Amino acid sequence: MANLACLLKQKDFLVSGSDLDTFGPSAELLKKHKINYFKDHDPNHIKKFKPDITVVGNAIKRGNQGLEYILDNQIAHCSMPEIIKTEIIRDKKSIVITGTSGKTTTTALIALVLYKAGLKPTALIGGIVKNLDSGFINGNSSYTVIEGDEYGSSYNDNSPKFIHYRPYIALINNIQPDHLDIYSSLEEIIKAFRKLPRLIPKKGLLVLNTGDKNSAILKNDAKCKVETFGEGGVVTAKNIKTGPNGLDFELYRKNNLLGKIKTGLLGKHNVENILAASTIALHIGISFKKLAEAVAMFKGVKRRLEIIYQKNNIKIIDDFAHNPDKVLASLSALRNHFSKHQIIAIFEPRTGSSRRKFFQEAYISSFKPADLVYIAEPYKKSALSKEEMFSSQKLVKDLNKEGIKSYALENADGIIAHIKANYLKTNASPTIFCIMTSGDFDSIHQKLVALVS
Repeated sequence: MANLACLLKQKDFLVSGSDLDTFGPSAELLKKHKINYFKDHDPNHIKKFKPDITVVGNAIKRGNQGLEYILDNQIAHCSMPEIIKTEIIRDKKSIVITGTSGKTTTTALIALVLYKAGLKPTALIGGIVKNLDSGFINGNSSYTVIEGDEYGSSYNDNSPKFIHYRPYIALINNIQPDHLDIYSSLEEIIKAFRKLPRLIPKKGLLVLNTGDKNSAILKNDAKCKVETFGEGGVVTAKNIKTGPNGLDFELYRKNNLLGKIKTGLLGKHNVENILAASTIALHIGISFKKLAEAVAMFKGVKRRLEIIYQKNNIKIIDDFAHNPDKVLASLSALRNHFSKHQIIAIFEPRTGSSRRKFFQEAYISSFKPADLVYIAEPYKKSALSKEEMFSSQKLVKDLNKEGIKSYALENADGIIAHIKANYLKTNASPTIFCIMTSGDFDSIHQKLVALVS
């Protein structure tokens, strides 16, 4: 939403808003672009601002005092995807990037590739891209690049956001169990994604990941051309090499070697993201040379395996991972790239799914690449019933049974205190702290940096 606000301001809209929990990169972005916002939902803000239209985020539900004021006074309002459709996409060729994992990185990659190729896209990304110091591009060409979230659109529209984005080219990178507080099962998630191919015009393109069976089965739902990437696909990677400075591989299209790709990104899951971006770029007509140059210069997205501190033998990494697949992908990446390091995983169950017991058993295998694991109590657990709540204690018990040394501690301060008392005094080996949370986690990043520096 912060990136959207800034993009709309660049398009000469007067923008303000409110949010209870804006922090970190989003807060810095809003400050940089001089967008004032309120930290509560007092209806008086709307009354004084007198907006022509109010964009209601999908976290806002009936009973919210701001929303009730809007409805009572019949103030024009819409959802976030609706305003993106009308004011950002309009009549442009929309490239919509979807999948339960890798959306933000892949959207950022495609946007940067098009931008560096001189195609001047408009782009809206769900994170802060380091190359841009923002998550948007205000372009003037016929292309838009949009991150298509599968989460519900608004309080009165449970359909995925990507349904609104009028795809001309669409990518479904993967479909994994996620947002199970919204979707009842994996089958329901697949059903939601199945709507996307049916929206693409015959002249458009659907891109699918052959390495993800849930994505690959949607091929028959399309009336347009379909291209694939991954093992057995049209665009593939061979001779993948990983190291502390990133990875490289040979890129093939239709079994023809195009050349070598080099990137500072970590993890084989990012090979998939690069292949996805490459498939779209090559289809549009971007040369391999320009593609490879853009990938090589891509610095990544904040909070996606982002190294926020490194000194002597210690690295601290900030990561957005929350479901089991993402946790496993991130920790496996660190294990592959930094084989000589001790990996300490610090996890806060914060999302709707992770706070509940949907993934209780699945998390056991997700943390196996780590040497030591800290699990905090679920975020705002008082709002959950005991029956539905994820158990940090049970996960730690199960991890210890598997030989993974683990601790369940209440909060960030408890984890910091335990590290100070038990780790810093006795350990001298190269170490990576990987903090995994979708939120601020009581400023644990800053507290850990202060502790080790």
